[in-house]
Amino acid sequence: MSDMAKQSEYMQQRYGYKRPTRLPRILSIVVMGIVIAASGFYLVKKSANDVTFRLTSFNVLSDKAVQVQWQVARPSGTTIYCVIRAQNDQRVDVGYATVTIDKPGSVREVNVVYTLNTESKAVLAEVLGCSKDVIQRVAPANFPPGVEIPAQMPPGVAPTRQ
Repeated sequence: MSDMAKQSEYMQQRYGYKRPTRLPRILSIVVMGIVIAASGFYLVKKSANDVTFRLTSFNVLSDKAVQVQWQVARPSGTTIYCVIRAQNDQRVDVGYATVTIDKPGSVREVNVVYTLNTESKAVLAEVLGCSKDVIQRVAPANFPPGVEIPAQMPPGVAPTRQ
């Protein structure tokens, strides 16, 4: 039998020929468009935040202090703001600060050491985020009600209660 698409309308109806729908082609074009748009968005977002950071160590100095050390890679001469916190064994914040890293010149990678004041003994310290913006999308301070947020030494700034 010959190609049914070339037969008359009567023959196509008689032998149950269905014209191929355009739906699979349209769906594949839409899916490819979404994948291309998502890839483009990811690449633009990644290139916009050219600040990377890595916690190298922390050392609990006392019941009231923990020393946090981390590395920051950034564009040369850019001021960076890093948010760090310390938590107790109940995963409640005992120390929290936004640290300003302002090292002018051609230094791209900076090793930062900061002593974070805590309201009680810390068992964990972490760098939540580093960015060129002061306001960052990181977890906010999580101090229990009634706890005094410890003041921080410059270049760090402790959060204020709202």
